[in-house]
Amino acid sequence: MSLDIPGPHPETSPELAAQKAAAARAAFLAWSRADVAQRVAALRGVWSELARRRAEGAAVVAEEIGKPAAEIELLEFGPAALLVDHFTKSARRLLDERSVRVPWIFANKRAAVRRRPRGVIGVISPWNMPFLIPFGDAFCAMLAGNAVLLKPSEWATRTALWLEAAVAATGLLPEGLLSVVPGAAGAGERVADASDLVLFTGSASAGRAVAARAAGRLTPAILELGGKHPMIVLADAPLERASAAAVWGAFQNAGQVCVGVERAFVEGEVHDAFVEKVRARMSALRLSGPDAEIGRFVLPAALDRVQAQLDDARAKGARVIGGEVLDRPGRRMAPALVLDARPDMAVMSAETFGPVLAVMKVARAEDAVVLCNAGPFGLAASVWSRDVEKAERLAAALDAGMTGVNEPGTHYGFGSLPFGGAKESGLWRRHGDEGLLALTQAQSLLVHEWPLDVPDPWWFPYEARKTSLLARLLGLP
Repeated sequence: MSLDIPGPHPETSPELAAQKAAAARAAFLAWSRADVAQRVAALRGVWSELARRRAEGAAVVAEEIGKPAAEIELLEFGPAALLVDHFTKSARRLLDERSVRVPWIFANKRAAVRRRPRGVIGVISPWNMPFLIPFGDAFCAMLAGNAVLLKPSEWATRTALWLEAAVAATGLLPEGLLSVVPGAAGAGERVADASDLVLFTGSASAGRAVAARAAGRLTPAILELGGKHPMIVLADAPLERASAAAVWGAFQNAGQVCVGVERAFVEGEVHDAFVEKVRARMSALRLSGPDAEIGRFVLPAALDRVQAQLDDARAKGARVIGGEVLDRPGRRMAPALVLDARPDMAVMSAETFGPVLAVMKVARAEDAVVLCNAGPFGLAASVWSRDVEKAERLAAALDAGMTGVNEPGTHYGFGSLPFGGAKESGLWRRHGDEGLLALTQAQSLLVHEWPLDVPDPWWFPYEARKTSLLARLLGLP
């Protein structure tokens, strides 16, 4: 049975947003009383049903944003499966009450840390990963015991509504635990105002606005913002793997990926060989038909914005291979390779978010590190070399939240790894132990066990003899 996804999707009114927030609060009260094992079991059941129905969800994604079928299967639902597997196996270790060590002088007391859900988590999600990101954020938030208000991009609302309907159809979660709030900026403001923590993914400018809005209520916000992934390709790099990674990293989802490769700094000895391998792989990409590997731009203005970056590069002396507009009404362009790139070109400094790879020749990889660190972004970066130890040293010097060695940026599928950026690429982290714990609040528990009828010796009345003895016991000179 297919799900009925309502439409069209106007801005959620303040009144309806308030109703959804109240329903989320009521659902949270019921859900937060379930123990971690019960939440794990319920959410495993939810995921099992979503995975079974994923062809239905994939059809919605394809219709809404034009993503190739293989990318929906492998880059939307695939990483989601890995996240579910990791966090359902890690939840009790992270979220159950744990005892902590007490100083010897307090041996008659017991100390523990409890993880309490925050309440309602506001998820404000983008259009480029319309299933994976909202699902991943909502899943972790609910696993931690919270309710979720989901404000999807207005360009990917149908996918979020499918997710909401599919989750509700399982009957495994309290009604209102996951609620979609459609709309544009106004809906995002209402979600932020109603939330106890905000998970935002989007542009740096929108992230600043969300953070400012949340700060007015002292609401924490976890922000994953833009990126400008640099590949640093050393003279001893495995060029077949590096060139394949460059093409996939730059052109998947038509380049509309926050961790996608946008520029390559290549040591001079292998620059020409690397470029030739990239060109050969580009020429083999399927650009049309049912098996097309390059999708379309989602935002109407994106094609012109990316073409403007290419024009800027040409005007400053770069050679541009490809980049032809294939279908202007359909917002499609051929992948572009920018050669002889320089730091003063927009394509090397501003986020492109399109199917463009800019390549710059460098004398030494260390020069590339300096250029990377001078920019405003710090989401993902990678180093390519057969000398893994050297590559790891270079990666450690990069001012980026996520680095890879001979890896193009598949961090999201690793639930054990924190996901997030430095500088203008974001604040705090999703995933990893710290990402799940951030969706809770630590509550310290201290229990005096014995003797129950005797006051502690540091209480009133203060006496010189007692103070001196306690000071010696504490090791004070």
